[in-house]
Amino acid sequence: MTHTHEPAVEILGPYAMLHDLARLEYGRLLWRKARTRERLLRHWTDERHPYRDRFLETWRPVVEEVLEADPAQDFELDAQLKSRGLSLRVVVREIPPVIGSFFAESRI
Repeated sequence: MTHTHEPAVEILGPYAMLHDLARLEYGRLLWRKARTRERLLRHWTDERHPYRDRFLETWRPVVEEVLEADPAQDFELDAQLKSRGLSLRVVVREIPPVIGSFFAESRI
């Protein structure tokens, strides 16, 4: 399987940071497996996570939408997000990071 992230790089723009691309690529990779997806959600909604409230109150539905999306359709996804006042770049930056100090406790 050959996977290219060139569309994502183009969509994220000339000022895209490598960690933005990594959040999208690795987030999607991890999201594919149900157990890992559940673990990420437990971690991101843990009271100790600094992004917890922001994620739950505003970003969870759209972050899930982006992580579930087909990378081959990123241009279309970006257009849909823009019609809602967002963009793929904005949403990617709202994917919560994994905090290593307590991620291990998120295991099933």
